[in-house]
Amino acid sequence: MNGKKISFSLYFLEKICPLSNEFKSFYQNCVKHAYYKKGALLNTSGDICDKLYFIKKGMIRGYHSIENNEITTWLSIDNELVTSITGFFKHVPAAENIQAVEDTYVEYIGFEDFQKALALFPEMVQLFNVLLVEYYIQAENRTLISRIPSAKGRFDYFVSNGNIFLLNRAPHKFLANMLSMRPETFSRFLKAHELDLANAIES
Repeated sequence: MNGKKISFSLYFLEKICPLSNEFKSFYQNCVKHAYYKKGALLNTSGDICDKLYFIKKGMIRGYHSIENNEITTWLSIDNELVTSITGFFKHVPAAENIQAVEDTYVEYIGFEDFQKALALFPEMVQLFNVLLVEYYIQAENRTLISRIPSAKGRFDYFVSNGNIFLLNRAPHKFLANMLSMRPETFSRFLKAHELDLANAIES
């Protein structure tokens, strides 16, 4: 590593699978750092997304602009990887916008370096397969949420699938939008949820 400080995202990748020193050196030379102020766009619909981001600190959302409406499709925070699935992996114009919801620090690897790593290092193929499965799981959950008829059902499913950490951090307007309900409806469900938690603790 030649004394260079190990990148934050490399620690994350090493938890997925063992990494050779050759891969680590390659990654260290490729990874870059960036800071995005709240509201800044990391990528715009119609542009090719050529970066795979690792969120060091902050929050990022993906959203589509359809019929003059913004439709939030996902929210990600610290220690998560994000990109445009079609825009990055297929290297075509992205369908969605990617925006910083908070002041956000990221590390990222570019598309060409990502492809080179796939060709040179077996562990990159393994990492890619693990990440691909994770993306499929998340996409499946989002699809199911969108098919649940009742707003209450969508809220309950969202909370029961490990998203409680977002309730007190993400702007409620984005969460409500992602769950296809009005902000006031989301607020009502959230208050009821918090009341249930308080009652459970007291009992």
